[in-house]
Formats: sequence, C-alpha cells, structure tokens
Amino acid sequence: MPNQAPGTKAILAQLATSSAHAAQAASVAVTTWSAMDAALSPIIGQRGFAALYKRSLQLTRVEFPCLATVQEGVLNLAEFSALHAVLAQQPSATAAAASAALLENFYDILTTLIGRSLTDRLLRPICEITSSGRPAQDTSP
Repeated sequence: MPNQAPGTKAILAQLATSSAHAAQAASVAVTTWSAMDAALSPIIGQRGFAALYKRSLQLTRVEFPCLATVQEGVLNLAEFSALHAVLAQQPSATAAAASAALLENFYDILTTLIGRSLTDRLLRPICEITSSGRPAQDTSP
C-alpha cells in the first residue's frame, strides 16, 4: 500500500506474525478496531466511524467474501464480535490477510477524507498500543 503510515505497518506486521492461529489474528484485529473506535469516535462521531468501517468492509469483501457477514453486525460497533467470529473461522493466513486488507482500506478512506498527516497523527497512539501489546500508561496527575 503506497500511502501506508509507518504505524500501520507495525499493526500489519503484528497481524502477519499472529497468523499462526486465526483466533489470535482475530483478537489482534478486534483490539485494533476497538482502539480505533475509541480514538476516532470522539472526533468523527460514532456514525462517522461506523460509515468508514462499513465502507471498508464493502471494499474488502470483494477480495475476502467471508467479511460479508460482518457487515450485518455493524450497527453495534463497540464490540466487533462479528468480525472476531468470522476471522477466527478462517484459515490463519486468510484471517491475517483479511484483517490487514480491512485496515488498509480504512486507512486509505480516512486519508482521502482528512489527509495523511492528520490520519497518521490520529492513528499513532493506536499503533503504539497494538505494537506494544498494551496501552500506554497515563502519567498525568
């Protein structure tokens, strides 16, 4: 992906290394999407995030038809259980590839709407959380 942010590369690398088990790749994907929802919804609204996520699913299901059933569960975004269920049932390489493609499509759409610089700034904390495996601690008093 030519427009890929350095931080999204870390997430995609984690998805690739977690491809030994589809359930693990599914868990990484859900953690990433939950963090993205939490970070972006206050800025673009829950409906805005849902619209971008839904469009990403539409684009990604062309290559990964298994994601078509996820779209039906987009109404309740906060838990991403439909995405986890679908990915966990796929061969591990497919789960990782579908997760990566979905993330890439979301990044491309968001970049088109708000620009690469702002997209990278908004997603940087998510990339740090998912690449380290744990959220950064808040050290404010």
